[in-house]
Amino acid sequence: MLLKTKVRLAASVFLVLFPILWWYPSQAVWHDYQNLINKSPEVRLSLITLWVPIGLFGAVIASLFLSLTAIYTGKTASLVLGDKWMKIINKACVYSALSGVIFAVVFGFYSISLLDKNGYSYSSALTKITPTGIHLIYLR
Repeated sequence: MLLKTKVRLAASVFLVLFPILWWYPSQAVWHDYQNLINKSPEVRLSLITLWVPIGLFGAVIASLFLSLTAIYTGKTASLVLGDKWMKIINKACVYSALSGVIFAVVFGFYSISLLDKNGYSYSSALTKITPTGIHLIYLR
């Protein structure tokens, strides 16, 4: 009984925490894009963070499904679903991550072309290096 409680508690924490950890950088990417579209005087382009909205989306969906399974049954989802389904879920997460990398590259080139088209210039003095990557700052 104690093990089921621990599994349910861990799954509940993960169910709440992981979508928030995905949402925060995804919103940052969205706001950066909105600043570019609205032609703000200062625009940030975070190339590494660009893969998060698509790259982690598959993992968020999988974690929601697996967490709900663990909460409902009180067992880890891998015990309930079995190896076959866990391999399928893992492949879906890998393909989502690869799609995120492709999205980041394409969207990065698209953003840079919009920056050039709208007359922005790169500012090395304002560029920030953080744990989430290099945040390039462009000024109008």
